[in-house]
Amino acid sequence: MKKIILLSIVATLMFSSCATVFMGKKQKVTFNSGSSDAEVYLDKEMIGEGSSFVYKINKQEGQSRQLTIKRKGYKDQYAAIIKTRRPIAYWPVKILFIWNFYAWSIDAMGYSRNTAFDREINLEGEDNKLVTRGKTDKYLDISNIGVKIKNTNKDVAFYYVKYDPLNLKKSLEAAELKKDTKDAKADIKKAKKNKNKKTKTLDDSDLKYDDTKFSTNVYQTLRKTGFVDTVNKVFNDNNNTLVLEGKITKLHTFSIHSRFYANYYKSKVYLTWYIKNTYDEILDSVVTSELSGDFAYLYTWDGDNANYDNYNKMVGDAIDISYLKMHQNTKFTKYLKMESDFKSKDPILTIKSGSSKVIDKETASLACVTIKLRDEGKDVGHGSGFAISQDGYILTNYHVVAGKYPGKFNDLTVINSEGVEMPAKVIRTNKYRDLALIKVDGKFEKTFTVSSTKTFKKMQDVYTIGTPKSIELGQSISAGLISNERKTETTNLLQLGMSVNGGNSGGPLFDATGALHGVIVSKLIGSNTEGVSFAIPAYLIQEYLNINFN
Repeated sequence: MKKIILLSIVATLMFSSCATVFMGKKQKVTFNSGSSDAEVYLDKEMIGEGSSFVYKINKQEGQSRQLTIKRKGYKDQYAAIIKTRRPIAYWPVKILFIWNFYAWSIDAMGYSRNTAFDREINLEGEDNKLVTRGKTDKYLDISNIGVKIKNTNKDVAFYYVKYDPLNLKKSLEAAELKKDTKDAKADIKKAKKNKNKKTKTLDDSDLKYDDTKFSTNVYQTLRKTGFVDTVNKVFNDNNNTLVLEGKITKLHTFSIHSRFYANYYKSKVYLTWYIKNTYDEILDSVVTSELSGDFAYLYTWDGDNANYDNYNKMVGDAIDISYLKMHQNTKFTKYLKMESDFKSKDPILTIKSGSSKVIDKETASLACVTIKLRDEGKDVGHGSGFAISQDGYILTNYHVVAGKYPGKFNDLTVINSEGVEMPAKVIRTNKYRDLALIKVDGKFEKTFTVSSTKTFKKMQDVYTIGTPKSIELGQSISAGLISNERKTETTNLLQLGMSVNGGNSGGPLFDATGALHGVIVSKLIGSNTEGVSFAIPAYLIQEYLNINFN
């Protein structure tokens, strides 16, 4: 029996890694978070809390490990720890068994027991404090965060960078600069080669996506910090809401590696934020480039396939940081202040009343039009409208005529009830009330009367004529009821029991006698919601646009 035990020991020492046998499985590590309210998680298990604590980490569970630091009022911070050194006890054991060259070769590969993490790990990262909405701040909404990368060969890059905690940021920038310089030289060489070519083809490496899951992450942050109006779910304050849209233009991934096959990853996201109003008009843009936290694993294997949830989480982390940093940019913060003055600043405009008024529902179509929109020679949509004077003045919604930028309206073409097309121009608007007055050089047989007197009644039968969904459906009629007048802090709206669709916006709301009661403006959209729509009350139009009639 003794001989068998002795032979087993000899075999172990001869054919295994000696340092691996004698080194301990766990290692004491001191973690410094720098905050008394911090909670530190290793993978999904909390290992300590407070500004400093000691934890025995299992060295056999990987060369890289994922940490998450949670603090109240701050976004989650992601950090990775990697094996960077040999334990002190490793060297005496190796010298003792210096004759075992096989064991030397095994240990040189860095098996988990004979490598170690730093004894003390500093987790004090960037101060990514969540920004909470103030009482005078506008609400924020996120439309989408898409990908618009011109050339994947250049703008989607993967870098290998040597671990250097003291100069890591410089090392990452140097790696990018080296590649940019190489790409620039290649471009010059390519330009010289192709200088005589006259035709230009679309680059197959262009990458465009309309939306990604990252917008959901930002929305959750907005909701958590009070920038999403969770109280007024139907009558949102559109005048005091900004919309954010992001476009990723470059995406760089870094693999930071040390000895012993230990590495972790960071992502750098180049992002253009577009600041918009609720009419989708671009107010300004902010260009950012932010690094994510540290991620120990780029992807995991799910059966036979790679699961890239970790990669998406890493990119999303950089986007979250980019959003928080934007609150330090004056180009963004100057739009955050709430507005309260929604009155028209235009001088009074007197419009000549028409002599031939709409006096019944049968002739109302003669005053109704389709408004066709074009931008840079392309059709971009349509809406509805109606004549209020025989010499060409037409009412519609502001969101029908709004263009890409404030004050830059779409090219407008009005199609009357007989199918005649006429160019139109914008005369004045009140975007706070979603109204626009446009004009054509043409005549209308019938016009609606815009009265400053409230004449509608609850449960009154009403109609609208417009162009739902498609221009082919011009002069379509919908019927319904006036439910009530809804008054909010910023606007008045008539609630209707009526079916309207996209394209009906700007159409007239009138009764059987041809009396105008409103301008169709919106509808509720969602599951289990049908036939609830809204109109701007007609008795407020003169005030909103500062017009009168002689």
